[in-house]
Amino acid sequence: MSELKSALEQRFGAHRVSDYPIGEDDYIDLLKIEVEKKFPLTIICTNGLSTYDMPVNERYQDRKHTEIFFCLPGYWDLNDVENENMMWPLKIIQKLTKNVIEGETWYGPGHTVANGNPSTSISTTMKQDYLLLADPIELEDFFAPVIINGVEVHFLAIIPIFHKEYEQKTHQGYRKWIKKFRGRNGDEILDDYRTSIYKSRWFRS
Repeated sequence: MSELKSALEQRFGAHRVSDYPIGEDDYIDLLKIEVEKKFPLTIICTNGLSTYDMPVNERYQDRKHTEIFFCLPGYWDLNDVENENMMWPLKIIQKLTKNVIEGETWYGPGHTVANGNPSTSISTTMKQDYLLLADPIELEDFFAPVIINGVEVHFLAIIPIFHKEYEQKTHQGYRKWIKKFRGRNGDEILDDYRTSIYKSRWFRS
């Protein structure tokens, strides 16, 4: 058992944390965590990214060790393996992990990654075309940093955002943008039905 899994079992209960099956070509192990808020949520979290010592800038020296996760709502069916609208988080989390390690770079709050070049909708139902790495919002109490072998491990949520949101985040800066996002009830729970926080009759997503 990994040290991360053991630490999360202590936090959530062993019955809520399990290894998620991966394929031979997948880059990193995954954990599946069942969380209860107002409704059931499923977390798919990397299990081992935090062993990579990220080359962070001076501001984030205390955040060299990070795991990333997707938060799936109750209607998300990971057993529907033929449905790309359900399976894409598993592919993207592997891709993001591979990119950061093999690219010898780092992830911190506010980093964004385009879905393709040029960016395209994530799926036929998820029209967002960028992915934002952010501190947990809805799950901030659940995914506070955890200490493993004396090392503080942080968690970053992967949040799909629309092109307009990406442009405004770049223009305004992350701190101002995330405050507005949270003020518009934005969080890390995947939602096929979410609209842009800038959506109006004058703007399109």
